[in-house]
Amino acid sequence: MTVLASRTYRWLVVALVCWGSLWSGGSAPVSAHAVLTGSTPARGAVLAAPPSRVVLVFTEEIALSADAIRVLDPAGRRVDDARPVLEGADTYVVGLRGRPGRGTYTVAYQVVSADSHPVAGAFTFSVGAPSATADPAGSGVRDPDAGPVGWAYAGSRFGAYLGVTALTGVVCFLLLCWPRGREHRALRRAVTSAWAVLVACTLAQFLLRGPYAGSGRLADLADVALLGDVAGSKTGVLLLGRLCLLALGAVAWTWWCRSAPAGRNRVVLPGAAVTGGALAWTWAGAEHASAGLQTALAMPADVIHLLAAGAWTGGLGVLAFTLTRIEELPTAAVARFSRVAFVSVCALVVTGLYQSWRQVGSLPALTDTRFGLLLLAKTALVALLLCLGRVARRRTRAVADAEAETAADRERGRSVLRGLRRGVAAEAALGLGVLAITTVLTTTEPARSAHTVAAAPAGAVVSVGASFDTGGPRGKGRADIVVDPGRAGPNAVHVTVSGPDGGPLDVPEVRATLTSSGGIGPLAVPLRRASEGHWTASGFQVPTPGAWELAVTVRSSDVDQITLRRPLAVR
Repeated sequence: MTVLASRTYRWLVVALVCWGSLWSGGSAPVSAHAVLTGSTPARGAVLAAPPSRVVLVFTEEIALSADAIRVLDPAGRRVDDARPVLEGADTYVVGLRGRPGRGTYTVAYQVVSADSHPVAGAFTFSVGAPSATADPAGSGVRDPDAGPVGWAYAGSRFGAYLGVTALTGVVCFLLLCWPRGREHRALRRAVTSAWAVLVACTLAQFLLRGPYAGSGRLADLADVALLGDVAGSKTGVLLLGRLCLLALGAVAWTWWCRSAPAGRNRVVLPGAAVTGGALAWTWAGAEHASAGLQTALAMPADVIHLLAAGAWTGGLGVLAFTLTRIEELPTAAVARFSRVAFVSVCALVVTGLYQSWRQVGSLPALTDTRFGLLLLAKTALVALLLCLGRVARRRTRAVADAEAETAADRERGRSVLRGLRRGVAAEAALGLGVLAITTVLTTTEPARSAHTVAAAPAGAVVSVGASFDTGGPRGKGRADIVVDPGRAGPNAVHVTVSGPDGGPLDVPEVRATLTSSGGIGPLAVPLRRASEGHWTASGFQVPTPGAWELAVTVRSSDVDQITLRRPLAVR
């Protein structure tokens, strides 16, 4: 219920024009999850001699530990020295001990990216010739968001968002909208409830953080040493800081409730603004805004976005709460909230446009990635909220006008008020949907980095990859393709097919073709099965340099198959 005057829609038209213009331009790549962009040895490479070390290149800084990068020999034994080190910008090196023999080695990594999200993955390379590899389950590679710990952590993250949104909304409603001197016991209880939810979910996040970023075992909740490690990490410091701010806020709230109105009004607004900004910073510092492009601008924008969302959507929840519990709701409070919501939506539009450009960057990335589709769904829900708000605005004016007229008009006003209650309840429900999508977006790889195709410079290995789902049993996985040396002339082609757990996925058939933008092809790549999940072709001739399209067909059964198409830059 908010920005419901005609000027709002003029602002929205301008915003849509600006939004479209942002997609027409490009910028430097930005990532908010660490993504592996290169390695030595390359993914799927076959080496004549064993390497002395393994080099991994990520899109951003990662947190290192002894188990962050593991190298396993064909029998599944760990052969790295457990001492990964930073070597240059976002490049990490781990040495190999002993004398590696022939066969296929697995490189597994489980790291924490700069935005505090755990990232895991694995790939293989071979010495001499590919061979069978041990079950990679012992490598420690897992999806951090899967399993009981991942689900519980996601629930606590959503609860924390719900708590801060509700707390921001009810505090803003009390301080900016509610008439001074009027009783507000229901709103006081709402403040206490929102505060309690936020404290409980923040504590749950702190306790679950160690298992979530590590083993994924619930038993590790009782590991005191692991809790100490969490307390010393970036995420742990921010969570503890959030708890301290909430404790300080509880003291200030108690004083405000017990003090005289004259004393409380002098300091409460500045104090609430500072505390709210600091509280929102604990989210900005641990999510997408804290890594990648223009963090000095992105983090303040994220703080404003979170506070504005709380003032608007949290305020809608408070308004729905008060409309059902307070018989004589002051219409002045509803009118004031409409003005607060208008300012909040303007702030949301500006910061949302900037965040969308920063994390998406192009129309293909918006429509071809999970992050982009989630963002479109969120935008659709917000647009629906604005439409419902226009109706609510008219009802608010009708209620206010009816109070000054005859008894019959006042009865009509009460009827309109009942409709207003239903409308605001629907808006609050939509706000919960927006909040749920926002929670998922915080753990989803931004569209800009997800859409980037890894293409190496002249004379280097070219590597591309994509997830697939044939729709049949054992039909989900990932195909990683390496073209070595990635230039015109003879090339070795390696296709590694892995399952959802990161281990090799044995499929009946893999086919590949290469077609140039100049009309050459499609050229069939003579792939042969080298080992489980590994298909190769040697000496494949790429006639000319330029832009090519690589089409890889993965067949998982007699009837289930899918073709993946990716651009390939050949020098």
